[in-house]
Formats: sequence, C-alpha cells, structure tokens
Amino acid sequence: MSNSRQIVSDDELTELTGFASTTKQKECLDQHGIFYIKGKNGQIRTTWGHINNPLKMRMPSNADGFNLEALSNG
Repeated sequence: MSNSRQIVSDDELTELTGFASTTKQKECLDQHGIFYIKGKNGQIRTTWGHINNPLKMRMPSNADGFNLEALSNG
C-alpha cells in the first residue's frame, strides 16, 4: 500500500491539528480544505494523500479542451 493511502492515526491527527476534540479537528480540516469522513464512532478519518494534497489546492482539470483563459485575454 502506498503511503498516500495510509489512514492517519488518531494520535497523528491530534498532533497535526493540535486538537484532541473531533469537533475541533473537523473545523481545522475544513479550514484547510482537507477531505475526511466521520466513522460510525464519530472519529475523523483521512489519509496521508488527502493531508498532502488538500482539495482546495487541486487545480480543476480542463477535460473539455476549451481554453477559458483565451476568453478573458480578449
């Protein structure tokens, strides 16, 4: 299994966010655009891939082939 797919442990998540409370951990992850899920027991779960490549830092793909920048450079 690659490191990016490894689930962040409870202790690591506490160290990374600076919070032991799942509510505060959620707020911190939301603020930084990091994807996570809440498990049945209410614990926050995420992977190192999501920590190292947060959603808000990902560039949208240009899958349709249109050059949208050309419209604004008119």
